[in-house]
Amino acid sequence: MRSLFPQRSSQNSARPTVERSFWRADQKKNLTMRQVLSVTKTRMIPSWKQWKQLPLVLTIPEKRVMTSALAVMIFAFVALVGTYVFSHRIEIPAVGGDYTEGLVGEPRFVNPLYAVASDVDQDLTSLIYSGLLKYDPEQGYVPDLAESLAVSNDGLTYTLKIKDHAKFHNGEDVRARDVLFTIDAIQNPAYRSPLIDNFYNVSVVQVDEKTVSFLLKEPFAPFKQYLTVGILPASLWAEILPQNAPLAALNLQPIGSGPYKFSEFAKDGRGSIRSYTLTRNDDFYDDAAFIETLSFKFYSDAASLSEALDNKNIEGASVIPADVLEDMAKNSNVELLQPLIPQETVLSMNQSVQPILKDLVVRTAIAQAIQKQDIVESLALSGAKVIEGPILEGFVGYDATLQSVYNVTQANESLEAAGYRLDESSGLRAVKDGNKKSEEGADDETEAQTATETLHFTLTAADTQEMHTVAQSIQQDLGAIGISVTLNFIPTDVIYASVIEPKNFELLLSSILFEGDSDPYPFWHSSQAKTGGLNFTSYANSDVDTLLVDARKELDESVRATKYQQFGQLLAKDVPAVFLYQSRFAYAVAAKIHLTPLTRIVSPSDRFADVTSWYIKTKKALR
Repeated sequence: MRSLFPQRSSQNSARPTVERSFWRADQKKNLTMRQVLSVTKTRMIPSWKQWKQLPLVLTIPEKRVMTSALAVMIFAFVALVGTYVFSHRIEIPAVGGDYTEGLVGEPRFVNPLYAVASDVDQDLTSLIYSGLLKYDPEQGYVPDLAESLAVSNDGLTYTLKIKDHAKFHNGEDVRARDVLFTIDAIQNPAYRSPLIDNFYNVSVVQVDEKTVSFLLKEPFAPFKQYLTVGILPASLWAEILPQNAPLAALNLQPIGSGPYKFSEFAKDGRGSIRSYTLTRNDDFYDDAAFIETLSFKFYSDAASLSEALDNKNIEGASVIPADVLEDMAKNSNVELLQPLIPQETVLSMNQSVQPILKDLVVRTAIAQAIQKQDIVESLALSGAKVIEGPILEGFVGYDATLQSVYNVTQANESLEAAGYRLDESSGLRAVKDGNKKSEEGADDETEAQTATETLHFTLTAADTQEMHTVAQSIQQDLGAIGISVTLNFIPTDVIYASVIEPKNFELLLSSILFEGDSDPYPFWHSSQAKTGGLNFTSYANSDVDTLLVDARKELDESVRATKYQQFGQLLAKDVPAVFLYQSRFAYAVAAKIHLTPLTRIVSPSDRFADVTSWYIKTKKALR
């Protein structure tokens, strides 16, 4: 039976299907285009969904261009980032590393109460303990354990607040009671601390758990320098009787609050300490140190220390003798550092022992005959600096107007006019008639005249290479004006007791080390001329005494400076001494250590003033 409807051929029956396929493809393409191109008015950048449709509408050539452009962009971005990283990458300090230094001597009292008597003890104490204040080479005395210092208008009260997070190495907080205990111990004669005079007529009271006040009976401008003394943990030391304090184990196994803490020490078969090790204090209240371990080895003298450095048994040295400075400067393993130190080398003239020195003409001639610059140059690489007065540059009261005049001709003329006649044959001057002494037993004027005395002095100095060099230069200079000089060198360990303290000398060549304050009172006030005082020349001038006393009480630095300058001018007129040069302190640090060289220090231990910024290890970072 045939269908009522005509049948389509197979070819005709396929057409609608193909047409529908093209129509659907066009519809899909149009939909995709609308999705790609449709952007709402509030959206200026295509969405991620729209970006994903982009490859569907690009031709193959367009895709190639797009891929190339994208590759160039990625390369440019990577190059830009790489260039930035390379140009901004820096090395910064990292925690780690060990350093070994050699010291002359042996530790006995790593204790703030006693350390002042030994350079070794001071070095270790400065690392283990911290005081309320500390000395900064650039800023002077600044807070350390204390977060603040307030001085009353009358200069009688110093109030300090201790940092809240300051702790001792055993984890205990540093509190006001620790400060009170430390000062009480210094003031207690039973402890026998050499610092006792620093706190004479000073009281300390607790304001609260973290605040103390020092009460002075009269203003004392240099007082701040005494507040650098290390603070002891009262909980540990209070259990030890004062008379037993020098024997306590804590003197060699100390607990302080400084940037480094005690780790261990080692002794040899004779019981001498040969090495001493400190480790980094991770809980230090300020920026903790970078170097992990500091080790110290001990030697009997500077020569042995230098030899150990040459043999690489140590990496640094606490002091470099003058005779090896040149060799040390060539040593690539170390950095030779020579900051100025407030140490004056002075030629003192003792008028109480040698009456001829009472004559101002003689003292002035001696000063005019000494060529200071030649002396400094004779000390080779020491870096010494010529000085003209008692106050050093950089300290309160320094007077740049003081200038000595080297003038041999004028010195000779002055001595000749004053009656000190030159003997042409000997080249020496005779003591003028008023100062002649007849020989014992001389019974007439003729015999006395034959006992002609030459202008002669004995110059005493410590038996060191530096003092030998300087003394010989002075001997030669004074010989040029007809003054005979005999040199007398005394061992350094006995010169104070046998010569300086009893003032048993005519001319004394010595070094005077000041503290961080320029106070010259101990060396020039007449009250200090007594036995035990530091007024070596027995100098006395009432105007000078008044200026020195007033300056000590003056808190206004400008006024105080004026008084010291007036004092310096009076001293220049009286010529009780000749100020020769300021020294530098030479020491060597391992070249592997990164540090900023100090321009000046107050004591040898101040070379560690910025030890927390020293570093050996580094790491990369972007700046």
